[in-house]
Amino acid sequence: MVISCGAMKTKQRKAFTLVELLVVIAIIGLLVTLLLPAVQAAREAARRSACTNNMKQLSLAALMHENQHKALPSGSTGGYDEVRKRFPAPWKEPNSSCCPFGHFSWSALILPFLEAQNIYDTIDFSVPAFVESLPESRRGWGSPDRGPAGDPKNRLAANSQPPTFVCPSAPRVQPETQHKDYAINAGTGLTGCCVDRNGPHDGVAWMLSEVELRQIGDGTSHTYLFMECVHTAPRGWVDPNTGSNPFLFVTHNSNGMVIAHTAVGPGPPNYRKHDAFNTRGAYSEHPGGIYVSYVDGHVGFVSDYIDFRVYQAMHTRNGSEVIRNTE
Repeated sequence: MVISCGAMKTKQRKAFTLVELLVVIAIIGLLVTLLLPAVQAAREAARRSACTNNMKQLSLAALMHENQHKALPSGSTGGYDEVRKRFPAPWKEPNSSCCPFGHFSWSALILPFLEAQNIYDTIDFSVPAFVESLPESRRGWGSPDRGPAGDPKNRLAANSQPPTFVCPSAPRVQPETQHKDYAINAGTGLTGCCVDRNGPHDGVAWMLSEVELRQIGDGTSHTYLFMECVHTAPRGWVDPNTGSNPFLFVTHNSNGMVIAHTAVGPGPPNYRKHDAFNTRGAYSEHPGGIYVSYVDGHVGFVSDYIDFRVYQAMHTRNGSEVIRNTE
């Protein structure tokens, strides 16, 4: 059989035109635009879940501390007396008689209850805590930026922060393992200046505090225990994004403690007015509000727009306020 060459015609493949290519690119761009918010929302949902779990673990550890030591962890401790096993004389700010410097945050005290006994065992409580970076703002009453600070004997512990103290939504500043994103409730801020150097206050923790569960007259399910306090927030004379919540180290900035009022008035969640340089309020990187835990251990979300009277009342342990809604 003879086949004519003319009968074998190769079918030519048609290429994309420029218009078709632009249409395809536009469709892909539209799909990415539609999917990106969903991906971001899914990521934030995962971060929220992790943050909630962190606060749950911190709260359970604080309750185990209360069960063993008959008191919730202090906001800060310092000046440990090895013989009498207590803290009779707080360490003071250099060249000052008013302020603690190098105290240990509540975070150090609950480490044994977070499966971090190995870190706890490296801490020498007879000397000050340590921090690599201790920035302060020149806008307020703060001293120039300084650091390292404290005693190098506690450098290893200061650089060994467990991930439980880190909110995954919070951006990290260097050094990444030196600052936590949670703080303990020190009260309304209306009972006197500065939870870092006097007391008692109306919250659940302050310097050298020893609050027992039986003293939570407002109810453990209606009193804040831990609150978000991302370390990049503007607070306590510290400029934004410089690290304001060291893992172990506590100064006159009341590191690791939050109150409901700023130096210029009420401080609702995420109060970010930079003129309130002396604020010690709660901050979060979650859209719309902050996560909090209550003394009974449960965790909830508090809106930025919560009635401030309710928000303030939830800071007190024995204020006898009437609260109609909590979150």
